[in-house]
Amino acid sequence: MLKKILPIAFMFVLSFGLMTTACGKKPKDGKQEYKPIYNYYVLGESFEQKVETIFHNALAEKQNEIIYIDQAMQQRENFDFFNQSNLQEINLRKQNQNLALNYDLLSQREKEALTNDLNIITKNSKLEETILSSMKPELSFYSSILKFKNEEQKWFQGLSYDFSNIDFGYLSFDKENKNYIANVNFDLIFTYQYTDMNSNVIKNKYQEDIVITICNQDDIIQNLKFATNELRENLIKNKFEWAWFDAYDLRINDYARLFNLTNSDFENLFKFDKFEKSLLNYISKYNTKSANSTQSYNFAFKDENRFKNFKSIDKIDSFNPHESKYGSNQLILDDTVSTTNTTNINLFKTIFSELIKDDEIVLENKSEKGNREVYAYLIKEYKTWVSDFQTRFRQELNINSDSIVNYGEITLNNFCLYFNEFNYYHPISPISYYVAISANNINDSYLNSKNEIVETKIVSADQDPIFKTIYQNTINALEVFQKTYGTSKTTWKSLSDNQQLISLKDLNILQAKVANTNDKSISDVNAQLSLLNNRLTYSAETERQSFLNKTNTSSFHFQFNNSKELQNIPIIEMTNNQLIFKKFKEGSSNLSVDFNLAFLNLSFEIQSEKFYWFERTLIESI
Repeated sequence: MLKKILPIAFMFVLSFGLMTTACGKKPKDGKQEYKPIYNYYVLGESFEQKVETIFHNALAEKQNEIIYIDQAMQQRENFDFFNQSNLQEINLRKQNQNLALNYDLLSQREKEALTNDLNIITKNSKLEETILSSMKPELSFYSSILKFKNEEQKWFQGLSYDFSNIDFGYLSFDKENKNYIANVNFDLIFTYQYTDMNSNVIKNKYQEDIVITICNQDDIIQNLKFATNELRENLIKNKFEWAWFDAYDLRINDYARLFNLTNSDFENLFKFDKFEKSLLNYISKYNTKSANSTQSYNFAFKDENRFKNFKSIDKIDSFNPHESKYGSNQLILDDTVSTTNTTNINLFKTIFSELIKDDEIVLENKSEKGNREVYAYLIKEYKTWVSDFQTRFRQELNINSDSIVNYGEITLNNFCLYFNEFNYYHPISPISYYVAISANNINDSYLNSKNEIVETKIVSADQDPIFKTIYQNTINALEVFQKTYGTSKTTWKSLSDNQQLISLKDLNILQAKVANTNDKSISDVNAQLSLLNNRLTYSAETERQSFLNKTNTSSFHFQFNNSKELQNIPIIEMTNNQLIFKKFKEGSSNLSVDFNLAFLNLSFEIQSEKFYWFERTLIESI
């Protein structure tokens, strides 16, 4: 039986109610409506990632204008909520009243004053303008999912605040209560929307927790601004050791995981006191204002829970949603005896058959058993993917690293200003900084050079740890795919053989108990193959996400398509245990099998004339 995931995906084959024909009858032209479910899924997923990155980066750029309120700003804006007397009074209430929600400490007038003051602060920071400006170049690309029925609707719905976990703090430095520092913690909400393939509006929220500091000591504000602004880009540029993580540092023997790192890969690292000492030494070295303190305080972590999360920003990849067919590599399958055709057919069989790993290959100077078809394909293509990624990284951060395979952002937890005299920890808005992930950075040109300009080393694939990373990631993903989908050995010798293209073990494709539903839309079939079944729309189902996690990948795509234009739609008939290709909706064209998993982003285009002379079985359960 299909392992765990595919029963769910294929059991839904007949549950969507698309236009079908009666059992045993030829499908009628025009009855199979094509809806590019995967196209919309990719576009929607890309849009969410893009706008949430823009929200995060805009807040990082503007945060020092938002989270710090000094004496001059208080006087200039005449805040009703963010003033010393009000914050002191609220803190006294917090100490004397035991309420489940701190927000209930506020009167209705104070709640309104809090929102009004925050609106003034965010407006003055021009945070919304920064967001809209950053997104403007992308609007054309996402136009098909930004067509709202109401012309007044916009993709960005604005800012709001979540006070459900609001917290307050206050510290006076003297008996006269003249000098003080206070904080207000809450969540900043960004609301956005787009449309799905059926023009339904999908509303989403992105939020970040922030800490607003109110203080009448300018030196304290300046020190805090260093922590929340200077560290983000400079730690990685200054080669801070805790911003350059290697597979060895992460205790990762199987390099495939480097493309799908999770919080658990980092959590233990930041519990070492060595990290805290290194970061505090860095701040002491580069923060020129730290020597002018009027109060006795220093940066410190409140406890050893110093790590909040890791978020990947970009990595080596072969998948590009901005390109036609997402940048897939077109491979021709026909009945010729050419070397190219033989190579392509062997790669097709490797993916949709039984994976053989008995060939002698060399990875990072070591002879190992592997698959020569995958090995040969990746060797031919991988340097382009590596070069494209490392170029993007260099353009973004001006760092010329030749070992990096993935980069992201670390967010710290419980980082505070500690006031020795009062044994008081003042919380800081979560600080984050860029980190690089490599397969082997011992010989990285950037890390080992004292100059800004370095020469990139050129090594052969069999010596390159990055190639080993890509190969392991691909083979591991293929093993999971074949186990999950239950692929069986392909027996056909050539495309003209009247046999199924793909065999699946112990799978009855049409087991759903719905009467008179033998024919299915090609869009329905493709959604099932890519694990995107959800009532005619697209959704990252639990099963799909689990599959991606197991394969250490971030995208997966498996469908039958027209290799040229979508106007000519393949017509699919589904019988008891067969998926049969009938013909194209209009005219003639070449059928393609599109597959994207790990670094196999491929479109196999079938160009054998004999293939179209009779009805062909695409998938059969045996």
